[in-house]
Amino acid sequence: MPRKKKVKRILFSIAALISIGLGGFAVYQHHEKQKMIEIATSKEARKVYVDYLKYLDEEALTAKSFIRSYQISEESLQYNPMGGLMVKVVINDDEDLFINFNLIDNEDGTYHSAYYVDSPSLVDKAEEQ
Repeated sequence: MPRKKKVKRILFSIAALISIGLGGFAVYQHHEKQKMIEIATSKEARKVYVDYLKYLDEEALTAKSFIRSYQISEESLQYNPMGGLMVKVVINDDEDLFINFNLIDNEDGTYHSAYYVDSPSLVDKAEEQ
């Protein structure tokens, strides 16, 4: 077999292996993202969010409260290197009003948050109430 043909075949094989590796990595990333979304939107995780919202305002998620709704920001989900899942919860569809949670699995199907970080705008609104 001529040398040029052999080199082309080797280069093609290397390119194919790299493509397969990148494709596999993309599939893995997508799977991990879906797993994070599943955890962050689970009933058990929502209980953590609602409990904290009720701590901020006893009438949260009612018409009487300034906290009427919340949304989980799926784009911001990421694993914490120290453990847990970092979740940003947006209040009333206002990106300035948010709470960051670090969900930790309790190994019994429930979650707790290692910390809560309220946005400055949310703190100001809560103090006004």
